[in-house]
Amino acid sequence: MRYNSVLQFNKYIIILIIFSQLAIITGCSKSADDLYAESKTLIMKEETFDRGVETLMKFEKKFPKDTRTPEVILALATGFQTHNNFEKAEDAFERLIEKFPDSPEAYKGMFILGYMYFDDMKNKEKAKEILNKFITMYPDSGLTVSARILVENIGLPLEKWPIVRNIR
Repeated sequence: MRYNSVLQFNKYIIILIIFSQLAIITGCSKSADDLYAESKTLIMKEETFDRGVETLMKFEKKFPKDTRTPEVILALATGFQTHNNFEKAEDAFERLIEKFPDSPEAYKGMFILGYMYFDDMKNKEKAKEILNKFITMYPDSGLTVSARILVENIGLPLEKWPIVRNIR
């Protein structure tokens, strides 16, 4: 009798192993909604930021045509920027702009990329290049005036910017 119980238990273990392997092989995993919700929660906390990045990257790879993918890439880019990983931020911003040029996230991403070159990376020439491209591509956006002000004043100390002098 005891021998039958052991055999039955072993059968259950083998069945569990087979099903878990099938799930891995067939790609049974989280839905787009699950990954999206999980990533939003994880990326916001410092202690789970790295897991959030991994989850966002999974989302982007698994669901490249999802309507939320531009938002996911923008979140990756700004997350990397916030954590001073400018190389990865730059890659993500450029990927966003290239793959989704007509999305609202692309114009935000291009502006933030130009500002990152200006403020974080101190690369005035690259900042001017990206911001001028932004002005050309998105002349009617709400950020165009800010982009023009930045381009006109790159290289000047803040107190010499005409807009700052006029405020005083």
